[in-house]
Amino acid sequence: MSPAAIDPITFEVLRNAFSAVCNEMALVVAKTAYSTPINEGRDFAGTVYDRNGKLVAQGETDLPAFVGLTMLTVPEVIRAIGRDTMRPEDIYMINDPYVASTHCNDIHLVKPIFHEGTLVAFTSSTAHWSDVGGVAPGSLNCRARSHFEEGVRIPALRIYREGELNKDVLAILLHNMRESWERVGDLNAQVAAVKAGEARLQALIAKHGADTVLATMEEVQNHSERLARASWQSLPDGVYESSDRVDMDIHTGEPKVIRLKLTIAGDHAIFDLTESDGPAESGINCTIAATTSAVFLGLASILPPMPMNSGIMRTIEIKARRGSIVWAQPPVAISGLAATSMECTIGCVVQALSEALPERGAATPFSVLNTVFAGFDTRPEFQSSFINYVWGFGGLGAVATHDGANVAGSPYTASTQNIPAELQERRYPVLWRIYECLQDSGGPGRSRGGTGLRQYVEFPYVAGTISCIGDRERFGPPGIFGGREGATAGLVVNHGTEQARDIGIFSVNEPAGAGESITFWSAGGGGYGDPLEREPERVVEDVRDAYISLAAARSQYGVVVREIDRRQLQYTIDEAATATLREEMRAQR
Repeated sequence: MSPAAIDPITFEVLRNAFSAVCNEMALVVAKTAYSTPINEGRDFAGTVYDRNGKLVAQGETDLPAFVGLTMLTVPEVIRAIGRDTMRPEDIYMINDPYVASTHCNDIHLVKPIFHEGTLVAFTSSTAHWSDVGGVAPGSLNCRARSHFEEGVRIPALRIYREGELNKDVLAILLHNMRESWERVGDLNAQVAAVKAGEARLQALIAKHGADTVLATMEEVQNHSERLARASWQSLPDGVYESSDRVDMDIHTGEPKVIRLKLTIAGDHAIFDLTESDGPAESGINCTIAATTSAVFLGLASILPPMPMNSGIMRTIEIKARRGSIVWAQPPVAISGLAATSMECTIGCVVQALSEALPERGAATPFSVLNTVFAGFDTRPEFQSSFINYVWGFGGLGAVATHDGANVAGSPYTASTQNIPAELQERRYPVLWRIYECLQDSGGPGRSRGGTGLRQYVEFPYVAGTISCIGDRERFGPPGIFGGREGATAGLVVNHGTEQARDIGIFSVNEPAGAGESITFWSAGGGGYGDPLEREPERVVEDVRDAYISLAAARSQYGVVVREIDRRQLQYTIDEAATATLREEMRAQR
């Protein structure tokens, strides 16, 4: 059946049904996975593909970063396994970062779907396993010089052959991963998910017919392509340039710069990253799959809403230099890319598109902060090793009409959830003391950047190690159209005491004794527009909410706020002093 022959009602029914299939796969994983980042944090995705491995649909709660990169995952599985050798009950596994993934923690399962002996589709489940081996518990090793220090690298292989588990391969993997019992639980959850997706697709085929379902899969992509081309045509043709910096290559101390030249020409766009820096000596290099996903995420953040699938990719071209920081080649290290080079690439795309579409533009958000406290829990009721994996939310970039969201997920992690402190305290030897918006962290602007997050965690019971990978410790998220950058991130052991140690956010296996603590905070989002144009009433409201201090109101916004009664949240604006101060600040520029 021709895609053009699909009637509008059937099209909408099946288009939404494909997303519903993905949502059910996500629900299966959330309800059955063992590890906390998956079942509570929702660091996963379920996706549906056509017979050629082209992305058809994603779930409404899927991790955005996985959707873009999985467009390379299934084609790589088809290439490596061979379409003619695939069988109905096969399930394939892959995490190879250099061809089809982000870092080694992200495990992809892919299941071929057959109807009457013919391959018709694929389902896939992707999830972040808490550990896949390597030097550091949690497998996020920013000091690594090669992927051999970061965990097990898995090429496309049959983990299930015609319905039978490949126990030998699984045994090898589990012998190289910490908390192997937890890894088995996560694997089984993903297996159940791709099978659930298959069952729902088979039900759709039984109801509507294979020809109709397959034609609609193609038309769904055609529909997104038309929407994307219309979006590009609505923008002014031209070249828009942007850049962003990863704080540093830990072994050289030098920042790594990502440079983008966006060319919009008619109904398509070219994202040229060829001028980006060469590879880093540490684990901050970005794989081409992650770079593709970053571009996908950046344009999804700015362009009008549309179903995100392979159809959109027909309207863009991504150029990158093989071996650069945005196209890592083995064996360079990549485990920290999700918090560094990938997020900076997203920032570059958002900056460039904001220049082309200012009314929908946004300043740069924070970069995710991944922190791991690991060790052996000696308490009698536990007596087991543990990996307490935590990510910190932070401030989003401001837009023309709104302040950036406070303590939210970045575009990369937008679907993840906060893991409740109470749950972590039940599962791990930690006590959460502070979880709060970080005052004065949002980038000043006519619209203020969102605030970062400050967390204070004690280790009262046992000793362990701390590892962390993040970014924005040296350079805050950039503002836009005159907005200022957000405040920077940080991590300190025993903050505020004589034993304080500033170990920073590029840390691996730092010792933490029983009774010690860590304080870590994420960056605030960049601001949008001139801070001196922000209405004084909005500045006072931010003071009442403790988003900014009295000093910041004066120094960042030129607003003189008088405190009447702090407990009653009573403040007033000294309008004459404010007018004078703002005039002086403008004159000093």
